[in-house]
Amino acid sequence: MTPSFLAALRAALPASALLIETEALRPYECDGLSAYRQVPLAVCLPETIEQVQAVLHACRVHGVPVVARGAGTGLSGGALPLADGVVLSLARFNRILAIDADNRLARVQPGVRNLAISEAVAPYGLYYAPDPSSQIACSIGGNVAENSGGVHCLK
Repeated sequence: MTPSFLAALRAALPASALLIETEALRPYECDGLSAYRQVPLAVCLPETIEQVQAVLHACRVHGVPVVARGAGTGLSGGALPLADGVVLSLARFNRILAIDADNRLARVQPGVRNLAISEAVAPYGLYYAPDPSSQIACSIGGNVAENSGGVHCLK
């Protein structure tokens, strides 16, 4: 990692949201498909849209690839990091923004767990149908990115 790239990441994120030490990076070396592992260059854990924008800008300027990651429960290798790349974790984007039960619509951030959506809409007699085996931990962003389904989905 070049000093200028590291400085750009440090300017974009608080210290607690930037992981660069090998031991801190190990939990991000794979997703649920643990047969393939690669320690990334860095892991960014932004909490705001502006931080995401700043990280992506720094990566573009410095030519560093980015792999987006949610909960890391996927079994397809969709969140497998690159040795020369940054993992952009969206796990801290975990709020349900709005529920419109009449129109069967929930506006959520990508880090919201599937189960949290079902729990939030249960009072309306609804549930979130995609039910991968990791429903307790997996996030909506990863489900959308990986086209996850499960036993409750209909064609």
